[in-house]
Amino acid sequence: MASFTEEAAFESRIGKGTKVSGTLSFKAPVKIEGEAEGDITGDEILIAEGAVVTARVTAIRLVVAGRLSGEVTARERVELMPSARVRCTLTTPSLILREGAQFDGDCKMPQSVRAGQVAATA
Repeated sequence: MASFTEEAAFESRIGKGTKVSGTLSFKAPVKIEGEAEGDITGDEILIAEGAVVTARVTAIRLVVAGRLSGEVTARERVELMPSARVRCTLTTPSLILREGAQFDGDCKMPQSVRAGQVAATA
C-alpha cells in the first residue's frame, strides 16, 4: 500500500491552475495543488507546495506544504512541512511542525477529538 504522501495514494486532486470554492467533501485521499476556499472535509488531505487554501478544514489527517488560512480540526494529526505557511486555529491531538514551517495562530491539543465533535464543526 502506498504511503499518504506518494502520488499513487491520491484518488482525488485539485490541480495547479484550478480554483474551487464552496463545500468540498472527499472520502478518498485528496491532494490540493491549486486554490480552494470554503469548507473542506476529508479523511486524508494534502495541501501541496504552491497551493493556497482559505477554508474551514475537517480531516482525520492533514499535511500542509502550501499556504493555509482558516480553521482546522483533525482527529488524528496535522503535519506542517518546511514550505508550509499557516495562519489558522488548529485543533488536533498531534501536531508535527517540520523545521522551516511557519505557523501563526492558536493550537488546541485535546487528548482525543471524538467523531461527533469533528462533525459538529463541519
